[in-house]
Amino acid sequence: MPPCIYEFLLKECCEATRNELVQKIVQILERQNDPETTSMFTFLSDPDPVAVRRILSSPFKRAENHGSLDRICILALSANKARMVVRDYAEPPVWKVKNQIRQFFDAQQIVGAPKPASIYLLAACMYRDGRKEMQKEDVQDWMNWAIYGKRLSGRIIAKMVKRIQARGGMAWIHAAAIKSWLISQKKEEWTVDLDQARVTPAYLCGRLFAVLEAVQYEAVKGNETIASRFYAAASSTPRTIFGLLMRNSKWHLSKISKENKGYEVRYQQRIQLITGKLKEFPAVLDLQGQAEFALGYYHERQDIYKKKENMPADAANVSDLNKTVVEGE
Repeated sequence: MPPCIYEFLLKECCEATRNELVQKIVQILERQNDPETTSMFTFLSDPDPVAVRRILSSPFKRAENHGSLDRICILALSANKARMVVRDYAEPPVWKVKNQIRQFFDAQQIVGAPKPASIYLLAACMYRDGRKEMQKEDVQDWMNWAIYGKRLSGRIIAKMVKRIQARGGMAWIHAAAIKSWLISQKKEEWTVDLDQARVTPAYLCGRLFAVLEAVQYEAVKGNETIASRFYAAASSTPRTIFGLLMRNSKWHLSKISKENKGYEVRYQQRIQLITGKLKEFPAVLDLQGQAEFALGYYHERQDIYKKKENMPADAANVSDLNKTVVEGE
């Protein structure tokens, strides 16, 4: 920790109020850090879409990020009753932090996202009411990923999966968070939209579930989809439920065929394309598998809507289904 901060905490923290303490420490850190680097942290709490696009599109050159200051001072504080507690302090290289912030926004890119997600939004989407239920560890996990590139914990994906299962579907922010989690685990590349080359059973099951949901909705046109009833079972124990869903889809496809044979053929093609790559339905999916299922489900749904002019559903019906399951609460 810089001597100037240490001396300040030693001499003045007893007399300063909490707000005064934070303000003075911020002023000290701003003098330690260059303005350009400090401004990057505002993206994490209130990301500007134009600025984020500029960051993602600009080529990374390590030499360009070595300015007058090679390291950045990062101090994490928290309140404990009347006391101010130093939770963490680090002085990572400036170029490394900038590169990680770039990766943070790149990892969360997902088809259908209207804007870049802040750390708060990513942490809050794991709950029905993030303002009341969110814990400080949630924000800390996302902050560590955004700044230091630390792997997101299993606790994050467990809560995310539970939330999606409870609501019977997912919004774009859930997909962005899940994609970020998957990338943080293995540093593996995941596509922004549908990945036809990915043939893992979990991802394929998610894609198939999305098609079966669209078939059911086109045939019945009700307010409730199979996701609200069967998503939890399909995403955790696929073998127990997909047999029933496939049998029901035959009736739904038959009903669709009576109204428009072309619609039925196109849905059949999607189903056959996926099942042709899927040898068998897994008995159980672990958290990694459930995350892949969710992303496959979201990707397939978005692909159906993107090609709605060629798919078996008129624009109004597709829009209604999208609102039923995909929109956030």
